[in-house]
Amino acid sequence: MKKNILLSIIASGAMALASCTGFLNVDNLGKSTIESFFSDIDGLKAAGIGLHRTILNFYDDSYLRFGDIGGDTQNASRVSSDEALLRMYDFDYYAEDNGGYPYTIWKNGYAIATNANNILYYGEKLLGKYPEYESEIKAHFGYAYFARALAIFDLCNCYAMPYGYTADASHLGVVAIDYIPGFEDRLSRHTIKECYERIIKDLNSSLECFGNDDMKDPTYISGLACEALLARVYLYMGDYANAAKYSSIVMAKVPLAKHDEYVGMFRKAQENPGEGIFRLNTYDNGTSMRALYNPTANQKLQPAPEFIAKFDDSDVRKTLFTFIGEKEDGEQYEGKEYTTVCKYLPIKAGVTDEKNRRSDFFVLRVSEMYLIHAEALCKGATNDLPAAAEDIKSLRARALDTTPNKIALNWTSASDLDSIIQEERAKELCFEGHRFFDIKRRMEDVNRPQSTTSNRKTLTWPDIHYALPICQLELQANDYMVQNEGYTGRKTIGE
Repeated sequence: MKKNILLSIIASGAMALASCTGFLNVDNLGKSTIESFFSDIDGLKAAGIGLHRTILNFYDDSYLRFGDIGGDTQNASRVSSDEALLRMYDFDYYAEDNGGYPYTIWKNGYAIATNANNILYYGEKLLGKYPEYESEIKAHFGYAYFARALAIFDLCNCYAMPYGYTADASHLGVVAIDYIPGFEDRLSRHTIKECYERIIKDLNSSLECFGNDDMKDPTYISGLACEALLARVYLYMGDYANAAKYSSIVMAKVPLAKHDEYVGMFRKAQENPGEGIFRLNTYDNGTSMRALYNPTANQKLQPAPEFIAKFDDSDVRKTLFTFIGEKEDGEQYEGKEYTTVCKYLPIKAGVTDEKNRRSDFFVLRVSEMYLIHAEALCKGATNDLPAAAEDIKSLRARALDTTPNKIALNWTSASDLDSIIQEERAKELCFEGHRFFDIKRRMEDVNRPQSTTSNRKTLTWPDIHYALPICQLELQANDYMVQNEGYTGRKTIGE
């Protein structure tokens, strides 16, 4: 039988080992090495930290940019951007591109699932060997279940059509792998319904592991993160009752960041965790997301002027589109203003430890819960439009430094309010990896602004490019892998 590429990813282990400095490097391990690695509790602890690192790599390498660049809020420089970024921007996807994007999303996503499956499998053995560490081992099970659910959900966002594409969600998702397979196992894609069933089961299993242990530090996975991800998953499914239920649970536990804290929670993450539920610690990490938007280092992406114009001048979120060069940036940049996305550009002044200048990525934050809650109330059976409007007023009031009772929303129907909610969602979560996926889950067209530099001004639903192709190497090596519709037999790169 052919040795398929997904099995190669799984077999490599991609376990993250703690170095002597306490930070992580990713090494490829064979099965015997993995068993040795998991021979004691210290190995499990290192694997738990390494799991966070694989999530960071996945989000930083491609997932965040793919979630936004396919939308309608930013433009790419056709001079500064590399070929891979421009192809992502232009919906120029080829299954035959086996060396990089879009295959890297598949590879890095399954690295998360592989690490999670190793923790769950070998952790069970440790539980029998070290019963005195039961609570710590189960916490790591919680990390692993959450991470696997997140990976499968994110991979579905990239390689599958949305949940509502077919009436019974019977169309293909991804491989919802929940075990360590052997080389003779037949790995094939599950339906999107089966994928979401696995995601929900894993998140509930994670919740059982964490018990009543709510979030203490948003850079660690927690029970609260499970509840927040469940809210997002149910929204994507169109299960508005459960989306409202879980988002309200999180909203009751964590407050919105205040107006004066808003910029700092992005640009001084080391001091201000803000409203984070789960975010990725970027200490000592020169992230590629930072490189995309850094005007002092060959900036590649810029918010579209039409999108910026949607913000009121007094909106604190608009300030995150202006970068002012600091002394630490050099004389040629100091004091100059640049239009960019500052969510990934940490403030340098006053932070002497350069490694600790952080703009930690948000995977989940409370503002999203308000938006999920509003959309669920607006579109769900309850149709509680006044309550949905209050959620949006809370976000706008924070942005404008006022109180919700002073915010006026003009709507006369559920459709009107839904449009307001989507506009607020685009503004609040911009450049955090949501916009393209939001357009996609709602099965809408992508209509780019007049200023777009893309070769593709529009993407009409349901164009095949709403889903990425499965890598040709995977198809050739795995007889059970099925390509996404429309990609089979397309031209090879360079032809």
